[in-house]
Amino acid sequence: METKRKLIAAVDAGTTGTRCCIMDAYGTIVSGGYYPMKTFYPSSGLAEQDPSTVIDLTFRAVADAVAQVDPREIIGLCVTVQRNSFVPVAEDGTFLSNMVLWQDQRGEQVHPWIRERLAANGLTQEDFYRMTGQPFGSFQFGFKALWFRHLREDIYRKTYKFVTPQAILTRAFGVEEYREENNNLSFWLLADPDTQKFDPELCRIFDFDAGKFPVAVDPGTMIGTVSEEASHRCGLLAGTPIYAGSGDQNCGALGAGNYGTSDIMSICMGTAGLVIAYSPVPVRHPKGLCQIQGHPAGGYLMETHSSSCMSSYRWAENILYPQDPGDHKLMTSAAMSAPAGAHGVLFLPYLQGAACPNYDDAARGAYIGMSLGSDRNDLCRATMEGICFENRMMLETLQEGGLPEAKSLRVIGGASNNSFWNQMQADIYGIPVETITAKEATTLGAAIICAVASGLYGSYREASENMTRVLTHYTPNADIHESYRPVYEIWDRCYRDLSRGTFDALYAYQKGLEE
Repeated sequence: METKRKLIAAVDAGTTGTRCCIMDAYGTIVSGGYYPMKTFYPSSGLAEQDPSTVIDLTFRAVADAVAQVDPREIIGLCVTVQRNSFVPVAEDGTFLSNMVLWQDQRGEQVHPWIRERLAANGLTQEDFYRMTGQPFGSFQFGFKALWFRHLREDIYRKTYKFVTPQAILTRAFGVEEYREENNNLSFWLLADPDTQKFDPELCRIFDFDAGKFPVAVDPGTMIGTVSEEASHRCGLLAGTPIYAGSGDQNCGALGAGNYGTSDIMSICMGTAGLVIAYSPVPVRHPKGLCQIQGHPAGGYLMETHSSSCMSSYRWAENILYPQDPGDHKLMTSAAMSAPAGAHGVLFLPYLQGAACPNYDDAARGAYIGMSLGSDRNDLCRATMEGICFENRMMLETLQEGGLPEAKSLRVIGGASNNSFWNQMQADIYGIPVETITAKEATTLGAAIICAVASGLYGSYREASENMTRVLTHYTPNADIHESYRPVYEIWDRCYRDLSRGTFDALYAYQKGLEE
């Protein structure tokens, strides 16, 4: 008997937890499951997770979601994951280390070696950006993979594949071999972002075997079916198609309604912060500050990235409200009691280093401008404003790259539920801000990929128009936007002044404490 509904199982294996949403053809969540994920910080700058736990929690989340529906109605499984996280795997499937996360900064240890290899081949750091579409940082896969290649050759030699959560999970669900999607290959620093294919010249320069990476396919490619073993663990029917998804931010942009248009930019207020714009052609920033990724629907996403957006917010919340951790209303209420500019109190949200546009792993978080008259209200507002100031800087960096100004900014992530913060963002950016009805834009993006791949919709535009809906619109207040101008300039100057030796001295001191 033909079933009445067509449902999609979309999984998001993120930094703070793994989630499964069962969605219908209109992007409505029918059921769900979620489990928080623990991150380990072995020392300053390092961030790891247990890959076996990621698999286990994902199966549990899927099982919870599938138990609430008829599994015969599910037409496919699609997975989206945290990007720039990976684990080296032996040929027998043994994990050779913990999963190294995007927040992990060990990649900066090989920057001198990378520069040496470039120079030995007559290349500069500017050439590196031209070839990879990636700025010098530490969050990308590649810097940490090269860390294994250069500093942990014992593990590198044993490695069969360097695999992402996408490849780990889809294989666990039944795909016969590790498979990766190609939108984010440039993050490995060994691929051409224009073609999304590995570059033999880059592999030669760094003496890296490209065979140690999974085979990459287009998002939406059917890469296997749910196995009998996985079916017993999660409740999906054996034989359910598995479609290649894309990275969480690629899916987030798609879920926010950007099916391939320059009119809409998206801002992710998640564990990391990102400002993402679409371009039909790859665009390189004149100073090498933006990242180039693929869009699931074709074309390119131009991205800027911060390392600790909502991580900084949650840290501040735990410090300022230790008796009520996680009660966002307390911090928002306090921030509302302070004026724009927080009486001159500023917050630098660099608790895990500074990413775009400064790319300074030595940078650290700070509250600046406090006096005896400052109170907790000022600190709360300064925290929220500081995160927005970093987003504004990333937005301006994208525009420096020649991208047109968007008509609206779609905010996704946990902060999108905060109307006060959304209005603050519009006022600070000077651009209208919108939110969408979907609470989980990344899983919605994965569901859209599955909907198109399975033939439920004929195009990404059609799927997006049916599955993504705008919820609220925030118009910037011109007077408040202007009042933020001098505050923003001072905030930017704080970083520049502290970066002239202070951050480096602190970084060296903290490293010394760990030795």
